[in-house]
Amino acid sequence: MIDRTITPARVAIVVFIIIFSAVLARFYGAAMLGLGVDESYMVVMARHPSLSYFDHPPLTFWIVHVTAWLTGSEAGFVLRTPFIAMSVVSTLLLYQLTARFYGAKAGAWAIAWFSISPFFLLSAGSWIVPDGPMMLFLLVAASLLAPLSDPNTTHISKMRWGIAGLAFGLALLSKYMAVLSGLGVLLFLLSNRTTRPLLRSAGLYIAVTIALLVFSPVIYWNAVNGWQSFGFQLSRSVSSSDFEPVVHLINSGRMLLGQLAYLQPVTLIVFLWLLLRHFRSAEKTRADRYLLCLAIVPIVVFNAVALLSRNTLPHWPMAGYLFLFPLLGSWFASLKPTGAATAKRAFAASAGVIFTVVVLGGLHFKTGVLTRSLASAARWDDTIRAMDWFDVREALHRRGFLQEDEPRLIYTLNWIDGAKIAYALGDQAHVRVLGSDQRHFGLLRELTSDPERKVLVAGLLPFDDWEERLRRVHAALAGSYCSITPDEPITINRGGLPYRALFLLSASSC
Repeated sequence: MIDRTITPARVAIVVFIIIFSAVLARFYGAAMLGLGVDESYMVVMARHPSLSYFDHPPLTFWIVHVTAWLTGSEAGFVLRTPFIAMSVVSTLLLYQLTARFYGAKAGAWAIAWFSISPFFLLSAGSWIVPDGPMMLFLLVAASLLAPLSDPNTTHISKMRWGIAGLAFGLALLSKYMAVLSGLGVLLFLLSNRTTRPLLRSAGLYIAVTIALLVFSPVIYWNAVNGWQSFGFQLSRSVSSSDFEPVVHLINSGRMLLGQLAYLQPVTLIVFLWLLLRHFRSAEKTRADRYLLCLAIVPIVVFNAVALLSRNTLPHWPMAGYLFLFPLLGSWFASLKPTGAATAKRAFAASAGVIFTVVVLGGLHFKTGVLTRSLASAARWDDTIRAMDWFDVREALHRRGFLQEDEPRLIYTLNWIDGAKIAYALGDQAHVRVLGSDQRHFGLLRELTSDPERKVLVAGLLPFDDWEERLRRVHAALAGSYCSITPDEPITINRGGLPYRALFLLSASSC
């Protein structure tokens, strides 16, 4: 990290090293890891352009669709590249926002810790998920509205408000939870008598109108599809009507541990300490209040929701933690020499652990090298969801089930297997899902199979309850197919060795 003797050239070098190191780690992960479940699902659904989708707004799907169309490729490395590029822009925006409020040294510290936080390094930083685009456009909007934090600001141009509204609309078009950051802006305007007059400015209402116009395709899609997407996301938040203290406390503990892993311990501990210090202090600057208001709504809402749910996800509050990095950078930049030396050692140790985990994790997910000598590793060493199942395509080709000119109809028992298999098979199969949780598969065009041809049922061969899965297949297909017979399972290899298997059933018409 930079010391107290700061020059623009030194800052530029440090910022470049931080961004370049993070980009290397992201491209390494993109090369070593297959598409995860959510990524595979995003790519598969992006083949079917829509105004919105069952579980998320459409922007990420559109980005994937356009990238695949421009490049002619659905390779994971290719499709992840735009998301890595967005993470670079997000890092620069975070640096600019922090430096504006607290100086260049604070900006360097902020993006340094940001770049070694696993969630922002990998998931929001390179994976094909909505978090990366949402974070980018939230940072754009926050940077455009940063003059609000200046005590001398009594007016912001309508043009600036309008562009901020556009950015916020694009954040909403990425992920619904961006609305909480918008509420954070309103909380800031309400929080002080000097900012309340801005609530009456025409620019604010122009921004809200533009954001709603950008988001309007999602509203229209939900209106004509029974509000399915809004309902699905709300149902995930509170999954139990009766309060069960033990269950919900366990979920809250899981939520906290997940945030600890996603941010890494030093970052989360300093974040929580800074929140406590700032809320107890009466000496907050207007910039401090601006960032705290942007941060606090998602953090409080989703951690509170964890007490009312069985299965919240720890990445939900990350849009709030994003705006604590400038405060973290400011605190590290203000440390005295002894404290600064300790901070640098803590950062070096944290970065070393994170990058070691990334390197070894990528190598293991690709080859299984860390557990290859253990005969009993398969059950707990479960990396199958982060692998591409291209072995399925090769096996079905060898068995004559796939033909170049006519896509095969394949059923799976859940949307997870459906996403992985559909991505692997590309345009050589139409994949549909049996069961109640079909996600957007359930909204795709219904298909009928040629009665002269068999349909296939495939999925990950479970460790347990195989009989129950077979019973579910018979129950779902008995009305249309008289004969359902097992075929030889398909082996999926890891590092050239057999790893897991897919069951394969053939269903024949009556």
